[in-house]
Amino acid sequence: MATADFDPHTAEFIEDPYPTYERLRLECPVAHSDRYMGGFWLVTRYADVKAALADWRTYTSSVPGVTAIPMITQRTRPTPPIELDPPRHTRYRNLVGPLFRRQRVEELEPELRRITAELIDPIVARGRGDLATELAFELSSRTLGLFLDLPERDRPRWLAWVKRMHASIHDLEDARRATQEFWEYVDAFIERRRAQPGSDFTSFLLTAEIDGERLEPIEIREFVHMTIMAGFETTAGAIGLTLLHLAEHPALRAELFADPSLTPTAVEEFLRFTTPIQLFGRNATRDVELHGRTIPEGDVVAVAFAAADRDPEVFPDPDTCILDRTPNRHLAFGFGPHVCLGAWLARLELRVLLEEVGRRMPEFHLAPAEPILRKSRGDQIAIESLPVIVGP
Repeated sequence: MATADFDPHTAEFIEDPYPTYERLRLECPVAHSDRYMGGFWLVTRYADVKAALADWRTYTSSVPGVTAIPMITQRTRPTPPIELDPPRHTRYRNLVGPLFRRQRVEELEPELRRITAELIDPIVARGRGDLATELAFELSSRTLGLFLDLPERDRPRWLAWVKRMHASIHDLEDARRATQEFWEYVDAFIERRRAQPGSDFTSFLLTAEIDGERLEPIEIREFVHMTIMAGFETTAGAIGLTLLHLAEHPALRAELFADPSLTPTAVEEFLRFTTPIQLFGRNATRDVELHGRTIPEGDVVAVAFAAADRDPEVFPDPDTCILDRTPNRHLAFGFGPHVCLGAWLARLELRVLLEEVGRRMPEFHLAPAEPILRKSRGDQIAIESLPVIVGP
């Protein structure tokens, strides 16, 4: 199949990328597109994606501005830890890893339940609502604010900036303006924490040391920026796509809410089935021979998490959401040294969401004649608007 014009940001692809992934896995598992940044390679089979994620020596993360395709703003220095390779990456990862461990994250559960109930109950009372703007965005942003101890009064501002930064590849100038405004907010927030430190993530970074040396101011800035960006957009995407699937499949919804013991495996299955981060960029450090094609040294390689998570060689009946699927070795959080730091926080949000929706809003349906709006980026799939009617 012809792949030179493959574009993950077309409306058709964003609406349903999986037929394209299926064709690529079968006919051209190592595809090349001439689009964006001088072109990129796309790897779609599970075994190849997993191997690439594990092999940082061959598929490096250390080239700034490649992880997103295309990147909003070009950079000359890497953002830690996402654009670093071991052993430097390992030092940064070990520094903040304890803050993201499961036990610490799950201490947030009572407050997350309160927030989730506070968001769901007005929708139920009205009998209708937008599950993207009123639930997915709100829950993800409030959880992130809680985890990072960001002032609630600031949340509407940084939420608006992050949404503009990820809204579309077709208005990169506005995305760059939003990025600059967000940088300025992060800088001011860090200075407030420097003057009045607490027990939060940013205060921790201000006093943390790697190899006996404090982090540079720009490293702290990039760490905070990356955590807010990555923590909001991906989880909001998973929540919105999960709720959309439940709205479209009442039998599946009834099965899940009738048996809460399914929730842990359902969380993993929704992560596999939705995989909000569709593509993630790397760079080849040498010529790579794969499936009869040569990826030249230095070329950008997009590893397709979402394509891998629908690979029938690993997941029987991959296009069906099976609530008790086991095993479920999905790659929604990546794999290898760069596996997502916030995985346990995302799992907690999804689990609490499903449990509270099951208790408080077990029946909801797509609102007739009201469109479902999707964000116009195909590397990170998300729902912009999801109008529903609540009740039988």
